[in-house]
Order: sequence, then C-alpha cells, then structure tokens
Amino acid sequence: MRPGGLKPPPRPWFAELWRVAAGALALGVAGFLFDATALALLLGTLAYLAWHLRQIHVTGQWLAHRKHRPLPRARGVWAPIAVSLERLDRRSRKRKRRLRNFIGRFEQAAGAFPDAAVILRIDGGIVWMNAAASLLGLRSQDLNQPIANLIRNPAFVAYLEEERFGTPLEMVSPADDGLHVQVRIVPYGRDRRLLLARDLTRLKRLEQIRQDFVANVSHELRSPLTVIVGWLETLAHDEAAPRRWRHPISQMSQQSGRMCRIVEDLLKLSRIEGTPGGAGRLPVPVAELLESVQGDALGISENSHRIRLEAERGARLLGDCNELYSAFSNLVFNAIQYTPEGGEIRLRWRREEEGARLEVEDTGIGIDEHHLPRLTERFYRVDKARSREVGGTGLGLAIVKHVLMRHDATLEICSRVDAGSTFTCRFPASRVVAGSAEEDAPRGADPAAGPGSGAG
Repeated sequence: MRPGGLKPPPRPWFAELWRVAAGALALGVAGFLFDATALALLLGTLAYLAWHLRQIHVTGQWLAHRKHRPLPRARGVWAPIAVSLERLDRRSRKRKRRLRNFIGRFEQAAGAFPDAAVILRIDGGIVWMNAAASLLGLRSQDLNQPIANLIRNPAFVAYLEEERFGTPLEMVSPADDGLHVQVRIVPYGRDRRLLLARDLTRLKRLEQIRQDFVANVSHELRSPLTVIVGWLETLAHDEAAPRRWRHPISQMSQQSGRMCRIVEDLLKLSRIEGTPGGAGRLPVPVAELLESVQGDALGISENSHRIRLEAERGARLLGDCNELYSAFSNLVFNAIQYTPEGGEIRLRWRREEEGARLEVEDTGIGIDEHHLPRLTERFYRVDKARSREVGGTGLGLAIVKHVLMRHDATLEICSRVDAGSTFTCRFPASRVVAGSAEEDAPRGADPAAGPGSGAG
C-alpha cells in the first residue's frame, strides 16, 4: 500500500511519546509482576530499536530502488517521513518528465537544424550530434569517440588544441573534398563545447565567380582603355587640334587615367585573392623596402609633404616583397592624398614582443569614427567628392587588408577628425626574422648612422 492517501497524525512526535510511555509502563508492570523489571525494559528497548532499524533499512532500500518498488507502509513517526518522501518522489518524477520532454524537443529542433551540431566533452569526446554532422563525416557510431581521431585535418586539430574559438575555422570537409565548411566551437557549462559547422561551398563558388568576373572584365577593359589613352595623348599634343577641344581632351585624359588605375587595382586585388594559401616566406628587408616607398612618395608629393622614416634595421619579414610593397605604398600614398600640403607623414617600423609592426601616421584631415569599420571595403569612400578630386580608386585599403591577411597580420586604424590618422600593421612573431643591419642597409649608406632616415 502506497502512503499517498495517508495522512500522518497532526502531532506524530507527541503521539509517539505517548506510545513509548505506555509501552514502558506496560513492560514495567509486567516485569514487576514477574520480578524482572530491568530485563523487560531492556527487551522492550531492543525491540523498539530493531523496529526503527527495520524502518531505516526498508526506507533506504526504497530510495535505492524506488523506480521498481512501491513505498512501504509506515507507522508512527515514520508516517510523515514516508508521506514527505512520496511527495518528493512525485515531484521528482514530474521534473524528470518535463526534462525528458524538453530534451526531446531540443533534439528534434537540433536534428532539423541545417548546420552540423556536435556536443563535445572538454577532452574532445563526442556526447551528441545531429544528422547534419555527416557534413563532417561523423556517424552515430562515433559517439564517445575523440573527435580529433575522426577529423584529422591538421588545421582543425590545432584549432581544437589551441582553444582560439573567437575566430571560426574554414577548411575542406573530411567527408567530401569538394565541400568547404566553416567550423565554430562555443564552450558552455563546466565541461561542454558546442561545435557548429556550416556548408560554405555555395558562398565559395559565388566568391570565385565574382573574382573571375572582376578579373576577366578588368583584363578586357585594359586593351580598349590603352587605345583610348593613347589617342587622347596624341590629340593633346596635336597642335592642329582646335583650341576648344583642349578642355574636353584634358578631362577625358584625366578620367581615362583614373579608369586605368581602377583596372590595375582590380587586377592586383584579383591576383592577391586568387593566390591560394598564405604569402611566400622569403626574407624581406623591410627597412630597405620602406626607403623605396619613401622615395616614391616624395616624388608623388612633389616635396609638398614632410615624409619621415624610422625603421629598425635587421628586422625582416617572411613574405612576398611585391605584395608588401603594394600594401605599404598604398597606406603612404593614401596618407599623402588626405594630408594638406605642408603636413607630415611618419613611417615607423620596429620589432615588439608579439612580432613587429608598421605605423603610418599623418597629420591629415582625419576620419570620423563611424566610417572606420568600413574603410577596407571595396570602393568605400568617406568623402566621394574629395576621392574623385584626388583620383582615388577606393581599392587601396582593400588591397592592404588582403595582403596583410596573407601575411597573418592585422590592420588597426585610429583616427580623429582634423587630428590625423594612424594605420598600424601588426605582424606575428612567426613572420619576423632577424637580419644584420649591414644586409639591410641601402647601397652607399653607412650602417653606423643608426636606424631610419628622415626626409622633410
């Protein structure tokens, strides 16, 4: 009989004391009659203790096997305890049912999720996965297996071990070499991690189509633009041409030249994006490279700006010299365009604990803060009128961003309106190597003169 319908006495302990007192009195009288009072009381106490021990044993057995046993009938002070246990058991069963229903709904929702979802222990063991986990080559038989043993991609294993989960990982799917996936791991709870993987194949194909389209169109535009520019130069120097043509020819020459620069930048950006993997790892003497950039910048500026260089000789980068020149020169030429005449531009190159960094600082017009996150987008311009006036293509910072990505570097931009801007390129230690100052010194220069050079 289950005690769910039983009601304990309103004062069970009081009633129990009355029973104990009545039992002790009866045993005392019986022992007095038979001249064995102490023995009677001892036997009664032992019997009462045995009854309590039996109640404890029965209750303990029920707690250990309550799924398969009904709660035994209880009397005395054990009646309210049994009722309380019965209530707790019913509440626990209700909570478990609600929890099972919730987990079932969660598994249904996660199972219908189009992206792969895998729950991992902190040691990498697989706890649960949805059907879309087949995108990673995982099957239901792989539960409790370490995921690093199933997905042997070196980039994934490093991503899992280094625990740098702030940035998603893109890799080829272990199930199909023709699929590209993006993997993100989110730690939660004390010892759980949620792995999410989505199929990027379609986006990758669209991106490749876009790159091919831009490259092909840019290449096809180069030939007609070359012809147009050539004829415009001929007409501009033709003394027999009517005077009224000079202004239109000058404007057409200016705009065709701008189009040529856009085409060249588009082709350059397409080449950078179309090159798989990271940049090469040849040692590049950055100090010497920056001196070349400084010289070209002075020519473009026509000495109307002070361009100063502070370069630590002996700090070289492992990378592609042409790509680095393109990135650095774009930053410096951009600073020239947006710095009024008489302004100053500083180039600083030095090593630091995390690697090395290049700073390009100017005293130009500055940039409003809300523009900064979009500066590296293609054709994004803060001031369109000024950009057209100075002949910018809107692709320079996009080229810088992609070159830095290929060199495992990052770009930081700090700027205030009317207070100038600072563009900082941070390179990791894995890309920085030491070289002698004599090797990096330009021909004819005196290495003892100290790092860097200035130009005013």
